[in-house]
Amino acid sequence: MKSNMFYNLFLSCLKTIKSLQRAVVLPIGLFFLLSIPVKALSEERCTLLFYSCESNINNFKMLKMEFDTYLSRYGEYEFQPFYDRKTFEKQLSEQNHCLVLLSSWHYRNIFKPFQINASLVGTRNGEKLQTRVLVARKSCPDLQAACQGLATASSRLHTLSILKGLAKEDSIKILTVPKDIDALMSVGFGMAKSALTNKNSFKKLKDLNPVLYREMKVIAEGNQSHLLVLAVSNDKSKKHKNLQKIIKAMPSDPEGLKLIRMLGMDGWQDVNKKDLIMLETKDSGSKLLITRSVNK
Repeated sequence: MKSNMFYNLFLSCLKTIKSLQRAVVLPIGLFFLLSIPVKALSEERCTLLFYSCESNINNFKMLKMEFDTYLSRYGEYEFQPFYDRKTFEKQLSEQNHCLVLLSSWHYRNIFKPFQINASLVGTRNGEKLQTRVLVARKSCPDLQAACQGLATASSRLHTLSILKGLAKEDSIKILTVPKDIDALMSVGFGMAKSALTNKNSFKKLKDLNPVLYREMKVIAEGNQSHLLVLAVSNDKSKKHKNLQKIIKAMPSDPEGLKLIRMLGMDGWQDVNKKDLIMLETKDSGSKLLITRSVNK
């Protein structure tokens, strides 16, 4: 009986000691964890932030998953796409370890306050510049009528900036679609009276739907503008530079090429002085001018 009593007392003491150990060790461990600066915890991962006002990607979850899978081959890198401009810019203002992929129009508007510098420009079929056009059926009488139902893959803000001075803002009715080619097809299906697209997509329509192409005319045409821009913040960390190299090399890898084609490109070029002047000059955007050109 006595031996059992002493044994139970021993077990009770042992449990008490273990409880005291947990009570002391956990707070100490938590103290050391909390004493690590937030920056130190986050600096292991370098992020590629993406937002384009010139496209309306409808499956961001898949895009993120595929980019993350690709980038994870090379280390702690992450791809973060955004649906809206405000959220994107808020994240950019708070994030140190990041690269930024955005439209040339957006870059021109924010590169100074956010202190980012253009590093690469996207290319498509070897060309880094695009031309915006507003097209409609030949039966469309004028620009005002065309703007009564305009299909575009661009954001509303970007669309209005392009049409500035050509039509009153409150008279423009916009139908947002995923891609430039979808804007053209919307006119064909009678869902829109005109399409704001680019010359490259308009040329593709000639092969996709030659009948519709012959029925269309160019109402207005813009200046040339760059495709997507890869910009870097002032952070010069090793991971930061490595991520730039990884992105630049993507076109030479079959999986990487497939991913950047999802963004409407198939290559990169280094930004030169002429590019910088064009990218950073306030009035060098793709504002439209009325034209008389008609398809043949």
